[in-house]
Amino acid sequence: MRNKLLSIVLTLTLCLSLVACKESTSTEPVTENADESPSDSYQYNITALLSEDNSYNQILLEGFTDALSDYIGDEHFTITTASVSEDTTSEMLATDAIKASPDMIFTAGKSTLLAASDATDSIPIISTGIVDFKGTLHIASLGGSTWDKTTGRNITGISSKPSIVDQVSLMIEATEDLQTVGIFFSPEDTDAIYQNEIFEAYLDQAGIPWKEYLIPVEETTITESVPQNSTALTPSKYVAASAKQGMDNDVEALGEDSLVGLNSPSSTRVALVSDFWSGGKKVAKKATDETDSNNEDTDSDISSEDEKDITEITLEDRITEACNECSAIYIPFGSLLTDQMDTIGTIAQESDVVIVAGDSEIGENALVTLFSDPYSYGYAAGKKAVRVFNGDDISTIKIGYGSSDDSVKLYNGTIVEAFGIEFPKSFSELNEFLSTYEYGSNTVRYSIAGE
Repeated sequence: MRNKLLSIVLTLTLCLSLVACKESTSTEPVTENADESPSDSYQYNITALLSEDNSYNQILLEGFTDALSDYIGDEHFTITTASVSEDTTSEMLATDAIKASPDMIFTAGKSTLLAASDATDSIPIISTGIVDFKGTLHIASLGGSTWDKTTGRNITGISSKPSIVDQVSLMIEATEDLQTVGIFFSPEDTDAIYQNEIFEAYLDQAGIPWKEYLIPVEETTITESVPQNSTALTPSKYVAASAKQGMDNDVEALGEDSLVGLNSPSSTRVALVSDFWSGGKKVAKKATDETDSNNEDTDSDISSEDEKDITEITLEDRITEACNECSAIYIPFGSLLTDQMDTIGTIAQESDVVIVAGDSEIGENALVTLFSDPYSYGYAAGKKAVRVFNGDDISTIKIGYGSSDDSVKLYNGTIVEAFGIEFPKSFSELNEFLSTYEYGSNTVRYSIAGE
């Protein structure tokens, strides 16, 4: 009798604890025929904040939602979604979210993660659509130690950074004569700089020369006093916190702006050149006139202009310079140069220069790209959320990354035809693939019903 009473007391205590914490105790499947008890009536209220209302973020959210459905059941959560718009900033969304006191905040994209992280240090935040969590959240590595992939606070998630080493391999595979590589960057595009520098490190290991080229995000004219030295394009932008080198700490104030230092609005990053660089590829563009052909210093480099005051270099000039000097060009995932890709792609194609793109949108004007399904990132983020609901300490849950095994190598059929080359069956044609691919079709899902 004593044992029976003790069993009843323990059972009631467990039920009350579950109701109070509003947390499920396991990620194991629950059979559909199981009788629902008071402890199964919990419901989590989740606010989803999207940095932009686009298809990419919607697919991230779809994957996140499906993971919760699979692991805890549709009846146990609700998601309220809000997106940044012309009238609504990320900060406004975060403020409204905190007022609603959700059990969790899901963010897609950098601006909403930053706004949510500033707004609360207690509500769990699950984020994806982030290339560089460490740089975005300004996480310091003390004593030069390697980052353990945890944030140490109320944030975790899944990085959308593609495999950079696989992109290097893709460039080597797609370029018949890979002598030199052009790396495009804009000083304000912190995520691109972060990826570029990783790409450059792999090129260094392979002994492949590379050179960076400053490309403005919006302007079609590059204003500078010395070629390839970047200037602060706008007073509201600052250099990448995660960039490992190339910082210009000699800061000059713009107008009334007297702030100085690495994160100053007028801080800037200069274009870098690899230690292996020796003046560009051997096969340069043919001279266009007799004067150029008789010039002993003629090649694709415009270094002869270094001592001149150049006030305007057009976008076309800079792309042509890069194509004259380089065998291939790399433009990373999520680059802010998307709007410039028509010009970049046209000049590169006319120059028989390979462009390796970091994503399929840029891939529309590139020879090759790697495709990663954003649904898989969202689904993986949803699994992180389940861990939090099951009681794991979010501050110790490591940031996750996608699997390179899920990447698909794509080529642009139109550009391939112009180049007159063929790709093996391990590649798919970009437009054909994207027109038939079902997002989430390659993600292994968990069934709560055990099916």
